[in-house]
Amino acid sequence: MKKTLLFLLMLLCAITCLTACGDDDDDDDDGGSRKKKKPTPTEEVTETPTPEGVMIGATETWGDLTVGVPTGWKFRKGDAFDEEDTRYCSVIKSDFITYFDFKMETKEIMEMQYNYNKQTYTNEQTDVSGTFAGIDWTGFQYSDGWGGYGFELYAMVGEKPIRVSACGFAFDSDAAKAILESVVVR
Repeated sequence: MKKTLLFLLMLLCAITCLTACGDDDDDDDDGGSRKKKKPTPTEEVTETPTPEGVMIGATETWGDLTVGVPTGWKFRKGDAFDEEDTRYCSVIKSDFITYFDFKMETKEIMEMQYNYNKQTYTNEQTDVSGTFAGIDWTGFQYSDGWGGYGFELYAMVGEKPIRVSACGFAFDSDAAKAILESVVVR
């Protein structure tokens, strides 16, 4: 168990380093950028507080997913291995610590990853479920052991499977409610 946890911690650190290196926010338009990203439709919305007090400042669309991004947070396309992969995106409050990862995988991969995570994150684990924006989510919440929480959810929207991994947030937190209520799957 200790080897597995150590391996997962090392893997998380490696992924975190790769994602930090992959940020193209400093690219300029004078041709000196490493790689040009494809433009994505972004719809700016008027900042309106949710009942919980979290301000959704913009919505971002990537692939088949549209999600609200709270004011002061950032949206990341793809994953650590492929920034152009439209099956993955993240809403990030703080790199490494507090974020929501959205994954639109096949049903088989979704179930396999969910079950693996459920067997891995067992500290104070409790089952959770709820409906946000018409999507029925099922999953579990866990404690990180240092006073923080995370959760893993999955849902089927029509024929499309979607999984959310959140780190640094409880399922019933203001941020979780606001972001999950903003999700639209096309």
